[in-house]
Amino acid sequence: MEPYPDLKPLNFNKPQLRFVVTAPASSNSVWGRATGKSTKIAWLIHRIVTEMPRSVWGLVGSTYTQMLTRTLPSTIDGLRQLGYHKDVHYYIGRKPPPAWGWPEPFQTPLSYKHFIIFYTGAGFHLITQDGAGGSSRGMNIDGWLADEALLLDRDKLTTDVSASNRGNVGRWPKARMHHGKFLFSSMPWGDQGKWLLSDGDYYQQDGYDFTAIREQLVKLQLEFVDSRSKKTREQLYVEIRHLSTQLRFYPNARARGEGKLFIPKGLLYSEANVFDNLTNVGIGFLEQQRRELSDFTFNIEILNKRPLTVEAGFYPKLDLKRHTRQCPANTYVDSLGYDVERLKQRDCRLDGDCRPGSPIRGAVDWGSRISTLTLAQVHADIGEYALMRGFYVTHPKFIDDLALRFTTYYAPHEYKVFDFIQDNEWGNQRAPGSAMTYNEQFIARLREANWRVRVFDQGRVPDYAERYRLAYEVLGEADPRQLKVRFNVEGCKDVLTAMANTPIRLGSKGQTEKDKSSEKKKTVPGQEATHFTDTIDLHLLSINKHASLATGSAAGLLIVSG
Repeated sequence: MEPYPDLKPLNFNKPQLRFVVTAPASSNSVWGRATGKSTKIAWLIHRIVTEMPRSVWGLVGSTYTQMLTRTLPSTIDGLRQLGYHKDVHYYIGRKPPPAWGWPEPFQTPLSYKHFIIFYTGAGFHLITQDGAGGSSRGMNIDGWLADEALLLDRDKLTTDVSASNRGNVGRWPKARMHHGKFLFSSMPWGDQGKWLLSDGDYYQQDGYDFTAIREQLVKLQLEFVDSRSKKTREQLYVEIRHLSTQLRFYPNARARGEGKLFIPKGLLYSEANVFDNLTNVGIGFLEQQRRELSDFTFNIEILNKRPLTVEAGFYPKLDLKRHTRQCPANTYVDSLGYDVERLKQRDCRLDGDCRPGSPIRGAVDWGSRISTLTLAQVHADIGEYALMRGFYVTHPKFIDDLALRFTTYYAPHEYKVFDFIQDNEWGNQRAPGSAMTYNEQFIARLREANWRVRVFDQGRVPDYAERYRLAYEVLGEADPRQLKVRFNVEGCKDVLTAMANTPIRLGSKGQTEKDKSSEKKKTVPGQEATHFTDTIDLHLLSINKHASLATGSAAGLLIVSG
């Protein structure tokens, strides 16, 4: 019998082991999905707790909702793997029992509401850039770390968090990480989070171009995944292993640059992907992700490839920095306390852009392979058209299943009025043997769930040239009276991916057309092909027809159904 049956061996993969052995003063880890970021964050917290007792750090997130629903659950799980248990070794949001005699931090917080306190007196302020969590203004912190760093506003990070990283000089003379910054993120794409990559510029300044090696490595790794020949895979794996030996990551030897381009001495910038953790996740996981994800998403999120976007696409005015936003529901999340299980339950109350007293507008694209639904609200008081979420179902699921996804997620919504932006041309087809059209069946299912449905009749949808022109004008925001389109960056992730990667082409007569070839490619999942973009076109047409000039009223323009 084993003397400690509950103990499990802690096996670090190569990038994790590099971090552990190097023990850098700061780090920026741009790692893909399933590479072990949560374990690495937990290990860093373990080091801080044991090597810097009574220190105070910042745990930084873009929003309070993101902090509580994504960062904390994975961090708690990672700490559990290291033997740290909530309400035993640390408390979140409250002080430990006085009888336990835990020391307090040197910089004792005035309130423990947004604070994690460990048994050594080390603690972490939960700092969020939306102001709903703790704020770093006026604080003295001993360092900070951030998960999902690509979502952070760099300017706020510099003026608020970095400016507070000061004080307690000399208290932990052997702790190199004192006043360090530790960033953890997946690969940014588009404009969002691109600044993260500049921390790795010291490699190029040293004459070492790791990006060229990684590009070759990712190419071989993709060939490995796509090959079905055991012999070919064995040969490719030998090449991958050999090329991996040429890939080196090491801490920056000296302070470089100024302002936003400053790279501190001792910062370790590194990139990693799932191949670095293949022993733990297995080839089966890799093959499954290849089947389920598009080329674009697989390359970025799994292989951690630096992305290229479609140049001169169908939506050239789409600007992720301008048109997207975080939409936290901080009041609701705060009411749940730090109950991790309740925080995992997802419904519309977690969408801060969803107003419970307003109707919901929806547009559908029916298809044999995939059916998509995008949802929005008119926020006339601030002049915005808020695209909140995209849902989809794939074959064999169809109309009833898509309706159920909507009615389940929006069950807590108070004002159950659905404004249906109808596509007459395709939505009014009938399945063989059905007495109802696709749209009629969808409306019937919503009514059964006690939703009142109002139909916006679009008439015949214009050609692609007109839709291209309209998207250019609406997203370009040339008319200040026009409602401004804003996307919930989390709820519309698939929608935005589809829009950003929709090419444009010329038709046989030289007319502008949307290139919909991705819908026929088996390697592109339907949710990331152009299906979602057709529902966005309907929304944009509806804005122009029914909700233009930020009136907030569609009176007289509705054909009310039931």
